[in-house]
Amino acid sequence: MSGSWILLAALALIGLFAASRAWPVRATDGLRLESEQEDDGFGEATLSVATYNIHRARGLDGEKNLGRIAELVKTCDVVGLQEVEGTSLFRRHDQASLIGRMLGRLFHFSTTRRLLFFPQRGNGLISRFQTRRWETTPLFPSTGRAHRNMTVYHFEWAGEPVAVINTHLSKPAEGESPLEEVMHAFGQYPCAVLLGDFNAPAHHAAMCRAMPQDTQDALSGLDDQDRVDMILVRGLEVDKAWSESAGPSDHPFFAAQLRLMD
Repeated sequence: MSGSWILLAALALIGLFAASRAWPVRATDGLRLESEQEDDGFGEATLSVATYNIHRARGLDGEKNLGRIAELVKTCDVVGLQEVEGTSLFRRHDQASLIGRMLGRLFHFSTTRRLLFFPQRGNGLISRFQTRRWETTPLFPSTGRAHRNMTVYHFEWAGEPVAVINTHLSKPAEGESPLEEVMHAFGQYPCAVLLGDFNAPAHHAAMCRAMPQDTQDALSGLDDQDRVDMILVRGLEVDKAWSESAGPSDHPFFAAQLRLMD
């Protein structure tokens, strides 16, 4: 085999390796969520928020059905999604955009990793209201293919700035730095909601160390001590919280109704 053929073969192998590996993505930012319709405005006295690890819309029955996910998502004003499927050679739209279009809501897909140069996995947000701006920050260290990020969405509610942060973390045993970074960001905003799958319950030692002291677990009254899905709030009052059992996903759907403090 000539030297040129050896070089071409080596380049092909390098290309295959680069294309097949799951790569983290860089920090990004923007102003507006995507939508095919105008938002309704943000004038209500209360705000309903939810967190939902949708497991790529695969339910406990093994069926993939995004419509079942949308039926739950439509019950709340702002929903943070985790384990959202992105695009590929065979998928033109990510699942966050599909849900947003189904419901006529604003949407955002926050890529955590790329595969074959496509945004393969990530988190998402579905909202009735438009943001003032948003920022996505990759979280390190990451393990294997489990790249992580957090996205901070800046809303305005009755003239008050409210930050909504969405994330999906690895277990604290795999590294506490991402958890600490997310909690530090959460602590920077006087009025904030932190949504996501933390892969650790609220009573975990790492969670207790990192959480700002004035944090309120909006879901604490649901009597699930091993729950890893969180709605944490600062500077807001919790009117009520509720959940829907796992089924459309392998995670339950969790929601809370919030109001500004007097």
